[in-house]
Amino acid sequence: MPLLAHAQPSTPLVPPEPMPHFEQVFRQYVAQVCRSLRTMGVSPEQVDDAAQEVFLIVHDKFAEFEGRSKLSTWIYAITYRVGANYRAKARRQPRLTSLEEVHVASAGSPEQALRGKEAARFLEHFCSRLDDGMRDVFVLCLLEGQPCVDVGALLGMNVNTVYSKVRILREDLRAALARHHRVEGQR
Repeated sequence: MPLLAHAQPSTPLVPPEPMPHFEQVFRQYVAQVCRSLRTMGVSPEQVDDAAQEVFLIVHDKFAEFEGRSKLSTWIYAITYRVGANYRAKARRQPRLTSLEEVHVASAGSPEQALRGKEAARFLEHFCSRLDDGMRDVFVLCLLEGQPCVDVGALLGMNVNTVYSKVRILREDLRAALARHHRVEGQR
């Protein structure tokens, strides 16, 4: 008789939560994927195509998702790789369009729409000065709120490096905002 044949697990095994249907996943993540792709530097004309590519991959690999990470982290990993491919293509065929041009005004006032466009323009300018690695950390950690541990795993970076980049990015963003407000105040 094997030594552990009579042993019972100390806690009952809980079956994993059922996987949501692909349609639910699509509805839940499509806006975030599009926003991430755009802030990663994918041109507005290509965001729909890139998002479609992300969700084609998600659909094709959905049954293989093992749950070793959160579903959102897995989708962001796919989004990151697709976005990186589109950025590489754009470097070979450069054509930039501003976030301002694709900013869709909410149902709010024209003043709110203008502030939204100005914020988009500011963020685009800020991101355009970052190298790809810093931009990826900015988008994933600061804009999308992904945990630094997950971002480190996704980007193949030491988690302490990610934390350091986040600290630097926050300082740079504060300084850029202060400069922006000083210039706007002088107008």
